[in-house]
This record gives sequence, C-alpha cells and structure tokens, in this order.
Amino acid sequence: MRLRSLIIVSLTIVILFGGMTFPSNKAAAQSTCAQTHTVAAGQNLFRIGLLYGVRFDTLQAWNNIPNANLIYVGQVLCVSGPWSGGAPAPSPIPTARIIYPGNPFGPTVDPRIYFPQATIGESFQLRGYNFPAGRTATISIAPLSNAYVPYYTATVDATGQFFVQVNLPPELRGSGTIAVLVTTSGGYFAKNWYYNR
Repeated sequence: MRLRSLIIVSLTIVILFGGMTFPSNKAAAQSTCAQTHTVAAGQNLFRIGLLYGVRFDTLQAWNNIPNANLIYVGQVLCVSGPWSGGAPAPSPIPTARIIYPGNPFGPTVDPRIYFPQATIGESFQLRGYNFPAGRTATISIAPLSNAYVPYYTATVDATGQFFVQVNLPPELRGSGTIAVLVTTSGGYFAKNWYYNR
C-alpha cells in the first residue's frame, strides 16, 4: 500500500510540475540589448537601476519581468534598452557609488543623506549621495514624526551627490528635532534627522 501511495504522489508531482518552466539566466531582451547586467546576491531592480541611472519599472519593462520584486541571482538583465540592429550603441559606464562616514549601516548603493554640520536653531549642512545624476532633489523638513513639508531643492551632480546649506524655516527653529526627507523623480528618496537642541 505504501509503494502504491508513493507512486501516485510521484506521478502527481510529475503531472503538476512537468509542464512548468523555470526562469532562464538570459533576459528576454538580452539578444537585442547594447548592455547587460548579471544579478548578484542582494540586488533588486531598484538597486540595479541606481547603478545605471534607469528607473526600476523601465528595467522591468525592458526585460519582460511580470513581478518587479522577483528576480534571480545570475539572471542577465538588459540595462541599456532594447537595440534594434546595426552596431550597438556605446554603453554608459555605471557611475561608481560613494560611501561616506555618515552612513552607519556600512557600504550601500541606496540613496543616503547626512548632516556634516548643524547650527542649533539656525541652519544645517546637508549632503546627499547615490542619487540619480542630474535630477532635482526636493528637500522636505519637519519635526520628527510630523508630516514633511517641502522647503528647498538641490541639483544632483554627475557623481550622484549634492551639498547644500539649509536655513531652518522660522517655524522650525524651536523644534527639538529636525527630520529631513529628500526625494527625486523615479521614486528615489532618503531620510535622516538630528537633535536641534
């Protein structure tokens, strides 16, 4: 009886999974792509997009990925857009990502902001890094745990950085904490805060 049950279970597994296909290491668009990227452990479309200055949803479309949260180590993705023939277009070299001491979590390619200097009740310096180059960064400020209000903008340079001196709005100068949110187009953002006392 056990052998019969084992055979039935085995046949059921073969029938259920026999027709399934598992992800190939090659992206659908790779054969017509000017530049590719092989997915490494810990990467997702957002982080890969940061390396090449491409939105994650654009990568998803170029590579025909149904679920943007489901990619595989070793998968080869098109990161420069489909190529329709002729000599491939020159491939942009990914900008090296910079690691600053203001990041307590170690090396990262995610956007980060920190405060090199703050003058209590008056102003603070704000440095950002790992943002997409050439975009406008919107700087929103609030007391910690309050709703952010946009006050300033900065332009991200070619290395993915910006540096600004920010004067605190009068209504925030007496706040015990200052929280800052920086956003750019494409959904890139970073948050940080400091004691204003």
